[in-house]
Amino acid sequence: MKLHVRGTTYEGRVVDLRCQGVRAEAIAKAVRGECVHPAVDAQPPGSVYDYCGHVHPEMGLRTKTALAAAARSRGHETTHDDAIAELRAELSDLDRAEPTLPRARDPIDDATVAERRESAAEVRGRLAAREALGAETAPIEERMRETARTLAECETERAAAVESRRQRRDRAREYRDRQAQRRRLADRLANRQRDARRELLDRIEAQFVTALREVPGVPTDNQPDDPFEAAPVPAALATLRLARTNAPVILEADRFSSPVAAANWLGAPVVRC
Repeated sequence: MKLHVRGTTYEGRVVDLRCQGVRAEAIAKAVRGECVHPAVDAQPPGSVYDYCGHVHPEMGLRTKTALAAAARSRGHETTHDDAIAELRAELSDLDRAEPTLPRARDPIDDATVAERRESAAEVRGRLAAREALGAETAPIEERMRETARTLAECETERAAAVESRRQRRDRAREYRDRQAQRRRLADRLANRQRDARRELLDRIEAQFVTALREVPGVPTDNQPDDPFEAAPVPAALATLRLARTNAPVILEADRFSSPVAAANWLGAPVVRC
């Protein structure tokens, strides 16, 4: 790994920055690719890094989730993985944007349409009467064309408003149905993921207990009855010891005699802050 901090480049498996006044969180963000300064050239972090890549006294830890990620980093698989992949694919297909609804149109009431039809019928009657009398029909024909056009526009607009409402209703219903299906799939996925995590924890629990006992600075007579209830710092260190990570661990806890000792115990590059 290479770190470029305040004009100085550090290179190697272990970097000690305790005298540089550099914020450990800034280094951790740089390793995760969330910022460009300080500059870090290192292996990309795995998922376990999200939980315990930065070890410090104020940290919290979702121990079981972190341990499952550690098991994954070691290549462990579960009997639920195929189902999880299928559910994720189904969810991906459903993750579309909200539907684009057609423009809402103001409805034209039946009374208006009836009035226009009545007006057109009246003009047709007058035209027929003048034709029967042999009278001049040009003015009334123009009036007939005008009323027919107005009626057609009114009926077209009403049909468009009805269709718009139908499309908006159908698309909104489709979106609600898709969201309901998505929630069902998400619940199934969460259940499968919990099952997979339990399976991974069953495989790695004994190793985790052993690693906890070996964490420097933790008295052997002060181990919790439930290893998953261990304090965040020793739990994070034990998890990292079990994980395979080539990304540098940002260590801000006094547990080891030296940064080199920390790297050797964790089996990972270390930046001591």
